[in-house]
Amino acid sequence: MYRRFILLVTAIVILLVGTYFVGLTLLSRLGNRDETFTQRDRVAPPPPTLTNIPQATNSAILKVAGFAEAGSTVKLFLNGNENESQLVGAEEQFVFEKVNLESGENEIYATARDTAGNESPPSTSFRVTIDQKPPQLEVSEPENGAVIKEEKDKQTFVLVKGKVEEKATVTVNDYQAIVREEGNFEYRFLLTAEGENKLKIVARDAAGNKTTIEKTVIYKKIEHPRV
Repeated sequence: MYRRFILLVTAIVILLVGTYFVGLTLLSRLGNRDETFTQRDRVAPPPPTLTNIPQATNSAILKVAGFAEAGSTVKLFLNGNENESQLVGAEEQFVFEKVNLESGENEIYATARDTAGNESPPSTSFRVTIDQKPPQLEVSEPENGAVIKEEKDKQTFVLVKGKVEEKATVTVNDYQAIVREEGNFEYRFLLTAEGENKLKIVARDAAGNKTTIEKTVIYKKIEHPRV
Protein backbone atom coordinates (compact mmCIF):
# COMPACT_ATOMS: atom_id res chain seq x y z
CA MET A 1 0.00 0.00 0.00
CA TYR A 2 2.80 2.42 0.96
CA ARG A 3 4.80 1.57 -2.18
CA ARG A 4 1.79 2.33 -4.35
CA PHE A 5 1.41 5.71 -2.69
CA ILE A 6 5.09 6.54 -3.26
CA LEU A 7 4.87 5.51 -6.91
CA LEU A 8 1.74 7.67 -7.41
CA VAL A 9 3.37 10.72 -5.84
CA THR A 10 6.53 10.22 -7.93
CA ALA A 11 4.47 9.98 -11.11
CA ILE A 12 2.60 13.17 -10.28
CA VAL A 13 5.86 15.04 -9.58
CA ILE A 14 7.39 13.85 -12.86
CA LEU A 15 4.24 14.93 -14.75
CA LEU A 16 4.27 18.39 -13.15
CA VAL A 17 7.98 18.90 -13.81
CA GLY A 18 7.58 17.80 -17.42
CA THR A 19 4.61 20.11 -17.92
CA TYR A 20 6.63 23.00 -16.44
CA PHE A 21 9.54 22.57 -18.84
CA VAL A 22 7.28 22.07 -21.83
CA GLY A 23 5.51 25.29 -20.93
CA LEU A 24 8.80 27.16 -20.69
CA THR A 25 9.83 25.90 -24.12
CA LEU A 26 6.55 27.03 -25.68
CA LEU A 27 6.74 30.44 -24.03
CA SER A 28 10.33 30.84 -25.23
CA ARG A 29 9.33 30.06 -28.80
CA LEU A 30 6.40 32.47 -28.66
CA GLY A 31 8.72 35.13 -27.27
CA ASN A 32 11.16 34.63 -30.13
CA ARG A 33 8.34 34.95 -32.64
CA ASP A 34 7.12 38.16 -31.04
CA GLU A 35 10.66 39.53 -31.00
CA THR A 36 11.17 38.64 -34.68
CA PHE A 37 7.85 40.29 -35.57
CA THR A 38 8.73 43.40 -33.60
CA GLN A 39 12.13 43.73 -35.28
CA ARG A 40 10.63 43.33 -38.73
CA ASP A 41 7.92 45.90 -37.94
CA ARG A 42 10.49 48.53 -37.03
CA VAL A 43 11.93 48.70 -40.55
CA ALA A 44 10.96 52.00 -42.20
CA PRO A 45 10.02 52.12 -45.89
CA PRO A 46 12.52 53.64 -48.33
CA PRO A 47 12.15 57.35 -49.18
CA PRO A 48 9.76 58.17 -52.03
CA THR A 49 11.17 59.05 -55.45
CA LEU A 50 9.86 62.26 -57.04
CA THR A 51 10.05 62.43 -60.84
CA ASN A 52 10.23 65.19 -63.46
CA ILE A 53 10.27 68.14 -61.06
CA PRO A 54 11.17 71.33 -62.98
CA GLN A 55 13.56 73.97 -61.68
CA ALA A 56 11.21 76.72 -62.81
CA THR A 57 7.61 77.08 -63.96
CA ASN A 58 5.33 79.90 -65.07
CA SER A 59 2.30 78.27 -63.41
CA ALA A 60 1.27 78.51 -59.76
CA ILE A 61 -0.03 74.92 -59.91
CA LEU A 62 2.38 71.99 -60.19
CA LYS A 63 1.78 68.27 -60.77
CA VAL A 64 3.99 66.10 -58.53
CA ALA A 65 4.34 62.37 -59.24
CA GLY A 66 6.65 59.57 -58.17
CA PHE A 67 7.14 56.10 -56.71
CA ALA A 68 6.91 54.69 -53.17
CA GLU A 69 6.41 51.40 -51.31
CA ALA A 70 3.00 49.81 -51.91
CA GLY A 71 0.65 50.24 -48.96
CA SER A 72 2.53 53.21 -47.51
CA THR A 73 1.14 56.71 -47.18
CA VAL A 74 3.14 59.43 -48.94
CA LYS A 75 3.19 62.85 -47.32
CA LEU A 76 4.15 65.78 -49.55
CA PHE A 77 5.86 68.77 -47.96
CA LEU A 78 5.92 72.29 -49.38
CA ASN A 79 8.34 74.75 -47.79
CA GLY A 80 8.60 72.58 -44.66
CA ASN A 81 4.84 72.16 -44.14
CA GLU A 82 2.80 69.03 -44.89
CA ASN A 83 0.74 69.84 -47.98
CA GLU A 84 -1.07 66.62 -48.96
CA SER A 85 -0.99 62.87 -48.31
CA GLN A 86 -1.92 59.86 -50.44
CA LEU A 87 -2.13 56.08 -50.01
CA VAL A 88 0.10 54.21 -52.48
CA GLY A 89 -1.50 51.32 -54.37
CA ALA A 90 -0.03 48.04 -55.59
CA GLU A 91 1.47 49.76 -58.65
CA GLU A 92 3.75 51.75 -56.26
CA GLN A 93 2.93 55.07 -57.94
CA PHE A 94 1.41 58.29 -56.64
CA VAL A 95 0.31 61.58 -58.20
CA PHE A 96 -0.57 64.92 -56.60
CA GLU A 97 -2.40 66.59 -59.46
CA LYS A 98 -2.60 70.18 -58.21
CA VAL A 99 0.01 71.46 -55.77
CA ASN A 100 -0.44 75.19 -55.17
CA LEU A 101 2.96 76.84 -55.18
CA GLU A 102 3.88 80.00 -53.33
CA SER A 103 5.41 83.01 -55.07
CA GLY A 104 9.16 82.86 -55.53
CA GLU A 105 11.12 79.72 -54.63
CA ASN A 106 9.43 76.55 -53.35
CA GLU A 107 11.06 73.57 -51.62
CA ILE A 108 9.36 70.22 -52.28
CA TYR A 109 10.06 66.80 -50.74
CA ALA A 110 8.12 63.78 -49.46
CA THR A 111 8.18 60.99 -46.85
CA ALA A 112 6.50 57.57 -46.71
CA ARG A 113 4.82 56.03 -43.62
CA ASP A 114 3.90 52.32 -43.44
CA THR A 115 0.90 50.78 -41.65
CA ALA A 116 2.98 50.21 -38.50
CA GLY A 117 3.79 53.92 -38.26
CA ASN A 118 7.41 53.70 -39.41
CA GLU A 119 8.36 56.78 -41.41
CA SER A 120 11.04 56.96 -44.10
CA PRO A 121 13.76 59.59 -44.32
CA PRO A 122 12.84 62.56 -46.57
CA SER A 123 13.15 62.15 -50.31
CA THR A 124 15.48 64.26 -52.42
CA SER A 125 14.51 67.90 -51.99
CA PHE A 126 13.68 69.98 -55.07
CA ARG A 127 13.54 73.76 -55.42
CA VAL A 128 11.00 75.11 -57.89
CA THR A 129 10.80 78.80 -58.77
CA ILE A 130 7.71 80.53 -60.16
CA ASP A 131 8.98 82.68 -63.04
CA GLN A 132 6.41 84.50 -65.16
CA LYS A 133 8.76 87.03 -66.76
CA PRO A 134 9.32 86.56 -70.54
CA PRO A 135 12.97 86.20 -71.60
CA GLN A 136 14.78 89.16 -73.16
CA LEU A 137 15.31 88.76 -76.89
CA GLU A 138 17.18 90.96 -79.38
CA VAL A 139 17.37 90.28 -83.13
CA SER A 140 20.13 92.27 -84.81
CA GLU A 141 19.92 90.63 -88.25
CA PRO A 142 18.25 90.71 -90.67
CA GLU A 143 16.66 94.13 -90.86
CA ASN A 144 12.91 94.06 -91.32
CA GLY A 145 12.12 94.35 -95.03
CA ALA A 146 15.65 93.46 -96.12
CA VAL A 147 16.02 92.31 -99.73
CA ILE A 148 17.93 89.06 -100.19
CA LYS A 149 19.08 88.31 -103.72
CA GLU A 150 19.49 84.81 -105.05
CA GLU A 151 23.05 83.56 -105.22
CA LYS A 152 23.98 82.14 -108.59
CA ASP A 153 24.27 78.36 -108.64
CA LYS A 154 23.95 78.25 -104.85
CA GLN A 155 21.27 77.90 -102.22
CA THR A 156 20.31 81.23 -100.73
CA PHE A 157 20.21 81.72 -96.97
CA VAL A 158 19.35 84.62 -94.70
CA LEU A 159 21.39 84.91 -91.52
CA VAL A 160 19.35 85.45 -88.35
CA LYS A 161 21.45 86.78 -85.47
CA GLY A 162 20.79 88.19 -82.03
CA LYS A 163 21.07 87.80 -78.30
CA VAL A 164 18.94 86.13 -75.65
CA GLU A 165 19.18 85.76 -71.89
CA GLU A 166 21.13 82.80 -70.53
CA LYS A 167 19.50 79.35 -70.33
CA ALA A 168 16.89 80.26 -72.94
CA THR A 169 16.41 78.50 -76.28
CA VAL A 170 15.75 80.13 -79.65
CA THR A 171 13.88 78.86 -82.70
CA VAL A 172 13.52 80.39 -86.16
CA ASN A 173 10.30 79.21 -87.81
CA ASP A 174 10.43 76.22 -85.41
CA TYR A 175 14.05 75.35 -86.31
CA GLN A 176 16.49 75.31 -83.40
CA ALA A 177 19.11 78.06 -83.45
CA ILE A 178 22.57 77.71 -81.93
CA VAL A 179 22.87 79.68 -78.67
CA ARG A 180 26.48 80.31 -77.67
CA GLU A 181 28.10 81.79 -74.56
CA GLU A 182 26.61 85.03 -73.25
CA GLY A 183 23.38 84.28 -75.13
CA ASN A 184 24.54 85.08 -78.68
CA PHE A 185 22.67 83.04 -81.28
CA GLU A 186 22.49 82.61 -85.04
CA TYR A 187 20.67 80.54 -87.63
CA ARG A 188 20.99 80.36 -91.43
CA PHE A 189 17.47 80.09 -92.80
CA LEU A 190 17.06 78.64 -96.30
CA LEU A 191 14.99 80.80 -98.67
CA THR A 192 12.98 78.94 -101.29
CA ALA A 193 9.88 81.04 -101.94
CA GLU A 194 10.29 84.19 -104.00
CA GLY A 195 8.86 87.36 -102.51
CA GLU A 196 8.01 87.93 -98.85
CA ASN A 197 9.31 85.43 -96.32
CA LYS A 198 8.13 85.66 -92.72
CA LEU A 199 10.66 84.84 -89.99
CA LYS A 200 9.28 84.02 -86.54
CA ILE A 201 12.00 84.12 -83.87
CA VAL A 202 10.90 82.69 -80.50
CA ALA A 203 12.88 82.61 -77.24
CA ARG A 204 11.75 80.24 -74.44
CA ASP A 205 13.11 80.04 -70.91
CA ALA A 206 13.18 77.09 -68.50
CA ALA A 207 9.83 78.13 -66.96
CA GLY A 208 8.05 78.04 -70.33
CA ASN A 209 7.80 81.82 -70.82
CA LYS A 210 8.40 83.01 -74.36
CA THR A 211 9.15 86.16 -76.35
CA THR A 212 8.43 86.40 -80.08
CA ILE A 213 9.84 88.76 -82.72
CA GLU A 214 8.74 88.59 -86.35
CA LYS A 215 10.73 89.82 -89.34
CA THR A 216 9.99 89.95 -93.07
CA VAL A 217 12.60 89.60 -95.79
CA ILE A 218 12.14 89.87 -99.57
CA TYR A 219 13.71 87.12 -101.63
CA LYS A 220 14.51 88.05 -105.23
CA LYS A 221 15.57 85.41 -107.67
CA ILE A 222 17.88 86.03 -110.60
CA GLU A 223 16.06 86.62 -113.86
CA HIS A 224 17.45 84.22 -116.40
CA PRO A 225 17.42 85.44 -120.02
CA ARG A 226 14.99 83.71 -122.31
CA VAL A 227 16.50 81.55 -124.97
